[in-house]
Amino acid sequence: MKPLPRAVIILVTASVILALPFLVMGVMDVARDRARPDVVLLLLALAFLLSLRPIRVQPNTELSPSDVAVLTGIVLLPPGTVALVAASARLLTDLVTRKGPVQLVRNAAAVTIATGTAAALYRMVFGQTAGMLDPASATILAGVVAVLVLVGLDIGQIVLLQRALRMIRFDRSAWTWVSQTIRAQLLWSLAAVITLQVVLIEPWFLVPGIPLFVMGYVDIRARFAAERRARLLAALVEVGHAVGMSLDPVTVFREVFKQVQKTMDVDAFYITIADRDRGMLSFRYLYENGHEMEPEERPMAGTLAGICIERDQPILLRDADKDRARLGLPERSPWGTLVERSLIVSPLRLHGKAVGAISAQSARAGAYDQGDLELLAAIGNEAAIAIERADLYERTAALSRRLFDLHRLGVELAS
Repeated sequence: MKPLPRAVIILVTASVILALPFLVMGVMDVARDRARPDVVLLLLALAFLLSLRPIRVQPNTELSPSDVAVLTGIVLLPPGTVALVAASARLLTDLVTRKGPVQLVRNAAAVTIATGTAAALYRMVFGQTAGMLDPASATILAGVVAVLVLVGLDIGQIVLLQRALRMIRFDRSAWTWVSQTIRAQLLWSLAAVITLQVVLIEPWFLVPGIPLFVMGYVDIRARFAAERRARLLAALVEVGHAVGMSLDPVTVFREVFKQVQKTMDVDAFYITIADRDRGMLSFRYLYENGHEMEPEERPMAGTLAGICIERDQPILLRDADKDRARLGLPERSPWGTLVERSLIVSPLRLHGKAVGAISAQSARAGAYDQGDLELLAAIGNEAAIAIERADLYERTAALSRRLFDLHRLGVELAS
């Protein structure tokens, strides 16, 4: 696994330090029975379940509607308790989805900071306004403040992490997805505040409220999916431009990798060509741990790339260890130092025949889905065209040189 940038280590350390006071408060609240255990367990289960189907907004960033459960906890529980519940739910989700140790710590700390701060401000605003407004109005006003703080801290920490990972620059595209993400979170969070207050007055409002929330979540998820497809198509267009602009395969492969890295979580990447007669794979482009590697050759037998080429079928492993055994694939045959947790391999096709393979790997389980695989397959076809054009150019150049040599020899013989 590639080493983490120093900025990420500093950010994670600072997050843990800031989160610790809220977690200590939560443990003390539980120990002193300041919150009903049944409410705590119910909100923990709800936050966990709502986080199982997240929406991907960046290659390594996801959002979920678990804020609905968190906001309920902000209204019903002490700040420390709700921070502990939110952190526990996120930790459970990350364990189920097999996140790495650093991600486990960072995500739990980030959720704790956002939730604990929002809950503390909710209590403060509610205490200041309860004497001036009726209870319902004070609850809604404090809830809106809590939503703004919760969403602001959530998105702010995501942006800081993306920046520390060098995944984004503060350009127009970055501000676009940030604003879209803020709108999505504000939509279901503010709706949760209103719904919660209505339900406190009349619980039967849950009957129409739950379907409305579900339909709203589905619509938001569909919109983000459509925007992601648009980004994937834009990446494919850029790859097509690169293929048309250069006859150097390495230049094209670098652009291919650049576009793949923009749209996916990539820790390692390769493009390989098969020599079926010799049973060998020629790795024309290799990337791992932040740098390019020298091209190399390896036997096809016993490799996922070889199986992909022989079967002319893509391979998607969401959890590499489990899926290898489930699909009857061979054991890992590493070409680098990365221990991949998820990977995708797609054949390079020319004239309807698989001639090679393209692959992206991640140290994070569940990093890829079917949409990523389809994009990689489309990019692989463009890369195959680049290889064919480069080979044709080399053969044409070699033939031209040979004809020139023959012409020069004929002139010398004639004279």
